[in-house]
Amino acid sequence: MSENRRYDIDWLRNLGILLLFPFHSARVFDYWDPFYVKSGELSWGLSWFIAVTSYWFMPLLFWLAGSASWYALKRRSNQEYIKDRINRLLTPLIFGVLFIIPPQGYFAKLNHTGAAGNYFTFLRTFFTDFSDLSGYFGTFTPAHLWFILYLFVLSVVALPFFNFYKNPLRKSKIEKFNQVCSRPSVFFLLFIGLFVTQALPAPGGQNPFFFLVIFIMGFITCSHQSYQNMFNRIRGKGLAALVVLVPAWVVLLQMNQDGPIFQGVDILISILRTFNVWLTLAVILGFGHKFLNFPHKAIPYMNEAAFPIYIIHQSVLVVIGYYVLKINLGMILSFFLIMVLTLLISWLIYEFIIKRTAVTRWIFGVKVKPKQDKQIYSDSGLRKS
Repeated sequence: MSENRRYDIDWLRNLGILLLFPFHSARVFDYWDPFYVKSGELSWGLSWFIAVTSYWFMPLLFWLAGSASWYALKRRSNQEYIKDRINRLLTPLIFGVLFIIPPQGYFAKLNHTGAAGNYFTFLRTFFTDFSDLSGYFGTFTPAHLWFILYLFVLSVVALPFFNFYKNPLRKSKIEKFNQVCSRPSVFFLLFIGLFVTQALPAPGGQNPFFFLVIFIMGFITCSHQSYQNMFNRIRGKGLAALVVLVPAWVVLLQMNQDGPIFQGVDILISILRTFNVWLTLAVILGFGHKFLNFPHKAIPYMNEAAFPIYIIHQSVLVVIGYYVLKINLGMILSFFLIMVLTLLISWLIYEFIIKRTAVTRWIFGVKVKPKQDKQIYSDSGLRKS
C-alpha cells in the first residue's frame, strides 16, 4: 500500500485488546460455557453480547497480526523476523504459562469445588493434569495464551508462503492475483476456504488451520491497496447485510440447541457463521479505515502496553472475579466492578512494574530500549530512534 503507516491497524488492535475486558468479564455471567469463575446469577444480555462478538473477535486479532507481518517483513530479514517472534511471543508465552496462568487454575478450583488446598501443592498437579485443556475446573491450560502460542507457530509456518508471495520474480502474477481477488464477487467466495478448515482438527477447541487462513489473508490484503479500496466500497452494504445475517445465525443456533431442527442445519449454521466472520472483518476494516486512520500521541503508548496487558489481564480478572462474587453485589454491579478493577489493576501492573525494568520488559515481550534511546534532544524535540 502507498501509506507508510496504517494507524487504523494500530487503533483496531488496541481497541480489540480493550474489548477483552468487557468480553471476559461477561464470561463470568454468560449461559453458554463454563469459565474459571462463574456467578450463580447469569445474564442473557451478557450472553448475547458474547455471542455477537466472539465469532469475529479473535479472527480480527489474527488478521491484524498478519497485516503487521507484512510491514515487519518489509524492513526485516527472515532471521530478524523469527528472532522478533521469539522475543515478542515465545519468551512471554513460556513465562506466562509457568507463572501467569496457574493462579487461574487455582481460583477455578476454589470457585467450582470450594477447596483447592495450598497453592504450591496445587502446582504439583496443575502441570501434569492434561484432562481438560480449557482449564475451567483447575486442570492445566495455556488459557488465553493459546493466542500467543498459535500466533508464534503460524508466523513460522506461514513464512515460506510470505517469501513466495513477496518474491520480485512473481510480482506480475501476484499483481494479477490481487486484482482478481480484490473484486467483491471473488473475495467473498474465498470464505469457502475458511469453511473447509472447519473439518480439520481443533485442539482445545481452537482450530489452527482456520486461524492460519485468517492470518495469511491479513498479510495479503494489507499488501495491496485494492483490497482496502474494496473494503471501503462495501462497508455500508456489508453492515446492512450483517444486521440480517447475524441474527439469523443466532436464531438458528438457539433453535438447534435441543436437537437438529431439520436435516443439514448444522452445515447451514457453520456456513452462515463462517461467512459472517469473513463479512464482519471486511466491514470492520472498511469502517476502521474511514474513522481510525489518524495519528495520536496515545498510539505508541498503547502499542507497547497492549501485549503485556493482554498477557496478565485474565489472571487478574479471575482473582478479582472470585472475590467480587463472594460479596453478592448483584449481577450488574459485579460485572462492572470486575471489568473496571481488572482494567485498572492490569494497567497499574504494566505501568509500575512491567515497563520499568529491562528484565520485566523482556519477559513480557516489550522491546528493551538502550539508555541512549530515552534521551530527548532539546534542540530538535525528537527522540533518537
